Amino acid sequence: MSLAAVRPIRSSLLTAALLFAGAGQALADDWGMVVGAGNESAKKVGIIAGWDRERPLWQGEKWHLGLRHEVELGFWDVPHASDTVEFGYSPILRLIRPLGQHERLFTEGSVGVRLLSNTRMSSDTNLSTAFQFSDMLGVGYQWGPKQRHTVGTRYVHLSNAGIKKPNDGMNFGLMYYQYKFR
Repeated sequence: MSLAAVRPIRSSLLTAALLFAGAGQALADDWGMVVGAGNESAKKVGIIAGWDRERPLWQGEKWHLGLRHEVELGFWDVPHASDTVEFGYSPILRLIRPLGQHERLFTEGSVGVRLLSNTRMSSDTNLSTAFQFSDMLGVGYQWGPKQRHTVGTRYVHLSNAGIKKPNDGMNFGLMYYQYKFR
């Protein structure tokens, strides 16, 4: 990503962070940053606000299943739409394996929804609708008191599920870090 492309993304990200922080501090348990790359030379940075359901959906001897909610505001840099903004919500199922008092591993999956400010990504890729579904699979690691720190990687596929043609879709490989404030 060129320096010229980073400057508008950086200022947009800072503005969004301030708006999210001011409006949502009471709602979100944790905040995070996401960065990644996708097809069509796409690059993405974003902010994640998340909160977990207090009780597991299922509790086994060594594993448990949790439900997490995330709101994401993302900024894309793609050849024909360098100022694309993404906003979405995802309910996430996490299969969690505690490793001790302050560490745990997890695998996660979700089908969420997204709204995009642009649909034409390149001369070859047209998402055709601003409304998209977001399918995600990922793995991660949490550590610290109350598992305050989380790092993970995700594979995300955006598609309109055939609502309108063409339905080219967009794929991203993402890395993220989140910090839990509560």
